[in-house]
Amino acid sequence: MILISGGTGTTGSEIVRQLAATGTQFRVLARDPQKAAALRLPGVEVVAGDLSKPQSLGAALAQIDRLLMLSSPEPRQVELQGNLLDAAKRAGVRHVVKFSAMTADPNAKARFPRWHGQTEQQIRTSGLAWTFLRPTFFMQNMLGLADMVRGGTIYQPAGDSKASFVDIRDIAAVAVKALTEAGHEGKAYDITGPELLSYHDVARILSDVCGNPVKYQDIGRDAARQAMLGMGMPDWLADALNELMDQMRTGEYAVVSNSVRDVTKRPPIKFANFARDKTAAWK
Repeated sequence: MILISGGTGTTGSEIVRQLAATGTQFRVLARDPQKAAALRLPGVEVVAGDLSKPQSLGAALAQIDRLLMLSSPEPRQVELQGNLLDAAKRAGVRHVVKFSAMTADPNAKARFPRWHGQTEQQIRTSGLAWTFLRPTFFMQNMLGLADMVRGGTIYQPAGDSKASFVDIRDIAAVAVKALTEAGHEGKAYDITGPELLSYHDVARILSDVCGNPVKYQDIGRDAARQAMLGMGMPDWLADALNELMDQMRTGEYAVVSNSVRDVTKRPPIKFANFARDKTAAWK
């Protein structure tokens, strides 16, 4: 039996949808099952559990042998995922598929890769089988820039750097394989799209899709931070996102992997295809 944590998030809900489509019966962990009605697909059982309350996890993990470890990013992430790992060990879980991040490293300067790296290290020493999913920037995050696209200019503190943006549908497809097939134990998959794109490239593609000119304007780190705070983002999250942009500027995300093709046996989705799928968002 499989347990999915973080199933209500952007990528988690796509994993739930794709896993349910295989006919697999599994559970989804939710702090408030009443608010997870959209996840009640055929074969899916929604169960209560809160990572901040380890005592609430035992029933959800009963008879579970494979666990997808995914939770929302937050300053307590290492502690909360550690609670889930400890509960999984007590329950007899055999295999943990950890939703991590590209460049994960327990000694990373940027907090998101550092937090993921610290949890990866805990899992490696837990005695459980493991698979690490390490995606790069999500294409779906571009939807948060839709107002900028409609206004004709994308503002980001990324310079002329490039990254291999990935569609969450491809991330989910790799996750489903790791959860349902043997042979993924002990592997860390960098999950990327098929091409390196700068925000200049992104703007050009969106111009073609929209039929209206879209350009990219590089902005400073401080200006980006003020804009994020102005949208109501907490200080720590604005700083964490700027750290990822710093990494992009240094070329750390200018990597294209074969993980999607190798694991799913099909090519990853190109940004142009994603952009066309979301045409209504840009207009």
